[in-house]
Amino acid sequence: MKIDIRIEAAKYYDSNPSFLNDIPFYQKLISSPNISILELGCGTGRVTLSLVPYCQYIQGVDISPAMISICREKLVKADVPPTKAQVIEGDIADFDLDQSFDLIIAPFRVLQNLETDQDVDGLFKCIRQHLSPTGTCILNVFRPFREPEELQKLWATTEENLDWEVPIEGGKLACYARRAYMDVEKLILYPELIYRKYEGEILVEESRLKIVMRCYYPDIFEKLIVEHGYTILNRWGGYEGEIYGQGPELVIQFGEGSYR
Repeated sequence: MKIDIRIEAAKYYDSNPSFLNDIPFYQKLISSPNISILELGCGTGRVTLSLVPYCQYIQGVDISPAMISICREKLVKADVPPTKAQVIEGDIADFDLDQSFDLIIAPFRVLQNLETDQDVDGLFKCIRQHLSPTGTCILNVFRPFREPEELQKLWATTEENLDWEVPIEGGKLACYARRAYMDVEKLILYPELIYRKYEGEILVEESRLKIVMRCYYPDIFEKLIVEHGYTILNRWGGYEGEIYGQGPELVIQFGEGSYR
């Protein structure tokens, strides 16, 4: 099992106000209350718990024990029985649950956290292993708005920039980002997130999280899915039905069926 890089930052995850409004999107795509769902990179359960009422069963997988612990606490607090939802620690590029699911999702750009081709190939292998014959999978990434060289010039900086800030009891919680490096050839961003908790104006706690964000342009994202043997069924440019390649996100639903 890999080191839990989110062990310190996990408790701040749910405070992020910048999550996209993706939950209604997933809820609408659940075709029946009898389907089973596999959520890859379930984290603290932001999406998991929102989908519980819409399906027969949802299984979450996440590599971070700290995130899984928070998710389990939420499930217990919401009185969700294990027959309805469960979450386990696991590498989304290398796991085997010995069961199949009608819908597989990986919300909020989980795919982009996989740095190597080996991990990406492992993810698709696990998807194929766990997808039912008539099931579908939905993956998403953000859409880069610049070409790689220009993106590097605008993105890479050693300075800290405020991503978001929210009030908390007795003070505030702020998240800064330092984007010191981008691998232009491999299209990989390497941001560092710095979470700072203040009581009044006094800094009382700081946690740092270094992550990987692999970039995919619209044509590259489609090619990735097709080259792994799948057929694209639907595609969107965002969670409000934007045209693919024109909105803020790249969202693709795929399976073994023919294009609609």
